[in-house]
Amino acid sequence: MKLAIVSDIHSNIEALSAVLTDIDSHNVDKIYCLGDIVGYGPNPIEVIRIAKEKFAICIMGNHDEAVVKKPLYFNKIPENAVYWTQDLLKEFGDPSDLEYLSSLEYLHRGDGLVLSHGIMEDNMSYTTETEDLFYIFDNMEASEYICFGGHSHQPAVWVLEENELFFCEPEVGVDFKIDIEKQKFWVNVGSVGQPRDSDTRSSYVIYDTEEHIVQFHKVKYDWEITADKIKQIDGLDNFLGDRLSKGV
Repeated sequence: MKLAIVSDIHSNIEALSAVLTDIDSHNVDKIYCLGDIVGYGPNPIEVIRIAKEKFAICIMGNHDEAVVKKPLYFNKIPENAVYWTQDLLKEFGDPSDLEYLSSLEYLHRGDGLVLSHGIMEDNMSYTTETEDLFYIFDNMEASEYICFGGHSHQPAVWVLEENELFFCEPEVGVDFKIDIEKQKFWVNVGSVGQPRDSDTRSSYVIYDTEEHIVQFHKVKYDWEITADKIKQIDGLDNFLGDRLSKGV
């Protein structure tokens, strides 16, 4: 089975539409999302509707949770974006949109995979140190060999083998094959809607569950349309549009 794994869409309908078109060209069986459907961007309602239709599994990102509840530990720019999203959903959304966000799980396990947003069930924490990675690997069950995450918006691959950690530079179109008898992988799939790896293209991953191969994909989209929309909305800071032009 071939899985497309996306993350951090952040209400960017232009990016999501381009990625879904690219996914369609790869004969993917299912799409999994690692959270942050909403936040930052101008089209939360449209993105939620697509998520409900297209995503077989979706994880609760910290921005999704903030919209459902309230923003905690956010700085002013994302906090204002959360409040704007909440107001938009209340005025123009359907109750089922918020119900969908509320229903998302913090962690999913199955078929040797772990799906998370941040560090396991903690969707606010970034994986920034080797201790974080060891925590993830230590909390994977014996039958689990790969954990997919998001949150930082930066693609990454870390491999644990014989209690040693190795970093592998993500490269588009390059196969990362897992020896499930000897290795465990942590893979950050990057971001669809707000890349932060100095590349304006959306990032996502295709995982072949039979061959145990991870492959990164990058997709161009018209970020200028998204940026212009953001700049026309009082509740969204212009910075959120400007950063799309640099992928930071």
